[in-house]
Amino acid sequence: MTPQVKHFLDTWHRAVETRDETLLASIIAEGCELHSPVVWKPSADTHYLLHILMGVITTIEGFAYRQQWVDGNEIILEFTGTVDGKGLVGIDKISLDDAGHMNRIEVLIRPMNTLLEFATRMREHALRYKPEAANG
Repeated sequence: MTPQVKHFLDTWHRAVETRDETLLASIIAEGCELHSPVVWKPSADTHYLLHILMGVITTIEGFAYRQQWVDGNEIILEFTGTVDGKGLVGIDKISLDDAGHMNRIEVLIRPMNTLLEFATRMREHALRYKPEAANG
């Protein structure tokens, strides 16, 4: 694991645990692509990405990472939690640039019944920031 990847992971986990948006922003590249399970069209708006990431870690009760895999600048983080009492498992597939900043994140979540509840809540959260997300 390179020093850049280690720094990213240490900072990412600390930011998620403490719900620190500023710390999270410090490791995200400008124009980072978000591929969400909730909408088809990816977004490259950094402020919107931060809004969504903060929504995810507050919408999923008991959000916690339980495993990670690293291959060069590619990272997969497996997470768990609940939404409205329904358990979920998901992964964050993260790509880093050479400076160790996240330039792409793709999120996958299962099972379908929890994903649907999560999507409903996250849509409401997204619309508070970006009303046009209702069309995506």
